[in-house]
Amino acid sequence: MSFIRIGGKQISYWIGRKNRANKKETILFIHGAGGSQFVWSCQKNFFEKEFSPVLIELPGHGGSEGDGEDEVAKYAGIVNAFLGAMDLERIFLVGHSMGGAIVQTMALTRPEGIEGIILAGTGARLRVLPMILDGIRNRFEETIRGITRFAYSGKAPPEVIERGILELMKCRPEVLYGDFRACDQFDLSNEVRRIELPALIICGSEDELTPVKYSQYLQGQIKGSRLEILPGAGHMVMMESPEAFNERIREFIVEIGYRASKAQGVK
Repeated sequence: MSFIRIGGKQISYWIGRKNRANKKETILFIHGAGGSQFVWSCQKNFFEKEFSPVLIELPGHGGSEGDGEDEVAKYAGIVNAFLGAMDLERIFLVGHSMGGAIVQTMALTRPEGIEGIILAGTGARLRVLPMILDGIRNRFEETIRGITRFAYSGKAPPEVIERGILELMKCRPEVLYGDFRACDQFDLSNEVRRIELPALIICGSEDELTPVKYSQYLQGQIKGSRLEILPGAGHMVMMESPEAFNERIREFIVEIGYRASKAQGVK
């Protein structure tokens, strides 16, 4: 992992090196509540072959300093500052769950320089049950285990779920609480239709945290967007169905690149 200072904090990130010098399309992956670069473990090698993938760890997560935030807009501001500091070009944003909320916010507030967006296991609104917020504060481990069980489909191997629990336990309670508060307050249901960027929406058919109807709503609101429902996968769709997840994103990015090249050729 590498580090860069943003807003007085050391922000941890991973960047693929193979195609960096060739100015390939950059794909910035943004994790969800309580997450880290771990959730993108199945994406690193695949996307490094053809693109320039970057995995950011939000403040208070993984190796990044800070105490996290309690508003999606604040996280979006940090990611925006990160893009500027890293001088990244030809950017595609991939956001999972809360990360998808961050991507939607950026698509509305600073679409310049973004080639396309991928929204995975997310929604235009992300309400959180009060019992989860209370549980994070008062019954942390028990609540973590409950959240993680809902995050994976019934087909997920027990060892995968247990690893997910251990990873989420690494997030400090106050940071995770802030993340879920940010999700609970997030609501772009009346604004998401203004997104004009090419958009791919991906979800698992068995997602219990952000059910398929959330993704269907996004697809109905974002003009020209594409919806891919991956059968048998839960909320952690990028880990449960990595081959299909990765290939759908690759196809989307290649198609956008082809359209751009064709448009430039016409001119």
